[in-house]
Amino acid sequence: MKNKRFQIICWCLALVPLVLTAIAMPTLPDAVPMHWNAAGEIDRWGSRSSAWMMPLMCIGVNLLFVVLPKIDPKRNNYASFRKSYDIFRMVFNLFLIVMTGITITSAFSPETVRTEILVPAAMGVLFCLLGNYMPKFKHNYFVGIKTPWTLASEEVWRKTHRLGGALWFWGGLVLIAAAFLLPPSVNAMVTGGILIVIVAVPVLYSYLAYRRQKPQ
Repeated sequence: MKNKRFQIICWCLALVPLVLTAIAMPTLPDAVPMHWNAAGEIDRWGSRSSAWMMPLMCIGVNLLFVVLPKIDPKRNNYASFRKSYDIFRMVFNLFLIVMTGITITSAFSPETVRTEILVPAAMGVLFCLLGNYMPKFKHNYFVGIKTPWTLASEEVWRKTHRLGGALWFWGGLVLIAAAFLLPPSVNAMVTGGILIVIVAVPVLYSYLAYRRQKPQ
């Protein structure tokens, strides 16, 4: 019953971007911001219909969250980290709600939205929360750090996700602090550097950990 209630909450959150966009659509300007540069300036616009992209993506991703565990060859493992998996889904939905709000508000009043602060800070919160739960992910083919070496060894998977979780958590904190404390141009470089570290280091570590446990 508890899991069913959580599923309902997640689907309600997944529908929020759709509802927000539907409410805004009648008065939405013809051009909608699609991308911002490091200074927080809009450098790519889309048509009004582009505003539906994020809500539809949110619905599609939530469908995958439901379907993929059912077809995963290691689907029995999901029961052991179901709570973390569900929280991962909820956090992703909240992030997309924030991004939808930023997009719609920017379409009406671009100068009032500090995207150079809000977007990196939102990413930082996302990484902090996901990093906190990442070490609890068990061996599977759809969520987590999936390299040939983590998929080949449950021990390498465990070690890599323990390291990756710490990197994502502390990297997220750095992103939040940098968003509010550093100039936009410097913050953009910090963000890029953090993203490289939290992706590349766990991949390299998983390879080295796998080699250490395999006889040459």
